[in-house]
Amino acid sequence: MTPSAFPLHKEKTLLNLARISVLLMAAVLLPSSLFGETLTAVRLDVPEKFRKGVFSTERTLEAFPGLKVSVYAAGVPGARFMAVRDDGVIFLSSPSEGNVLALPDRDLDGVADEVIVFARNLKRPHGLAFRDGTLIVAETGSLIALEDAKAVLKAEVKRILSQDVPAGGGHWTRTVVAGPDNALYVSAGSSSNACVEADKRRAAVLRFTDSKAEIFATGLRNSVGIEFHPETGELWGVDNGRDSIGDDIPPEELNLIEKGGDYGWPFCYGDRVPDPELGSPERCRDTVPPVVVMQAHSAPLGIAFGYGLDFPKRLKEALHVAFHGSWDREIPTGYKLVAIPFRDGRPSGAAFDVVTGWLVEGEAWGRPVDAVVGKDGALYVSDDRAGAVYRITYTGKP
Repeated sequence: MTPSAFPLHKEKTLLNLARISVLLMAAVLLPSSLFGETLTAVRLDVPEKFRKGVFSTERTLEAFPGLKVSVYAAGVPGARFMAVRDDGVIFLSSPSEGNVLALPDRDLDGVADEVIVFARNLKRPHGLAFRDGTLIVAETGSLIALEDAKAVLKAEVKRILSQDVPAGGGHWTRTVVAGPDNALYVSAGSSSNACVEADKRRAAVLRFTDSKAEIFATGLRNSVGIEFHPETGELWGVDNGRDSIGDDIPPEELNLIEKGGDYGWPFCYGDRVPDPELGSPERCRDTVPPVVVMQAHSAPLGIAFGYGLDFPKRLKEALHVAFHGSWDREIPTGYKLVAIPFRDGRPSGAAFDVVTGWLVEGEAWGRPVDAVVGKDGALYVSDDRAGAVYRITYTGKP
């Protein structure tokens, strides 16, 4: 899918751009009902031990027909990014607490047996990835390796892999994935909403083969979610657009992130549209446009390709995107799980909702953050507002 063209003339008013963006969003985020798949109401399954706090009240979600949503773990403050070890144990970052947690399900009943602090006293740990059996953690300012040498779900060995990672800033999260080439790829967001960065490692994806960062791609304001396609080995990432220029601009993006690519920020957004404060048609002409655009201010964060899911083909052959939800918008948007169909390594149709309902009458009781495919074929979604991890399975019974 390629986005429709935006006007390139800077003198076009923001109102006109907003109108075009609204039409574009409608074209990209068509309601799932157009595919004969109206979401159905499902009661959130909450195990007895989690029925307190936000889950003391019965919760209802809207889900793709046949899906069941249950609470896998709760009481995990600031639950952010996840990684799955070869033995199926799910690891979860809690940056606000400085911890990385392990969530084992030894009896395979679909509920975490306990929440184990795998490593503590870290510096805002966020992105997690396994490489050669070792857990790699992206902190603010560094990449570290944590080893569970005795297989007791405790990080007994901690090694610093690199300190060539920008620290802090307006976008402090760091995401890490291991590439097919065994290199580590780290996404580092911009230091502010819209500015020309002095540090070229920011608003970029970095590549590490040793302790030194190589700038892999630039112009990515805040690509929190990055993931390699399991079949093509290509790197994809969602990007969060800037704030304060309108409720419906700029669009959020899905990009095919390639070496040397300039994706436009802070000078342009969408299909090479000049930023009203910093851009020009000349500067934007050679930037890389997004492959898919999405509703502005939805805040897409974690992403997961669904090829390992025990789900219908339509959900397996898709990229699942966790929308954290808006703050810079008059009418809230986001707060849901969305799928973008893929075929032959490329987006192949309109995005559609998979699970919604965390936003009720303009108030959000939950905010999805990350999505991962478990070894059991279920989809796991973290929520930093509810402090939980959900487990989504397919029952085949709408």
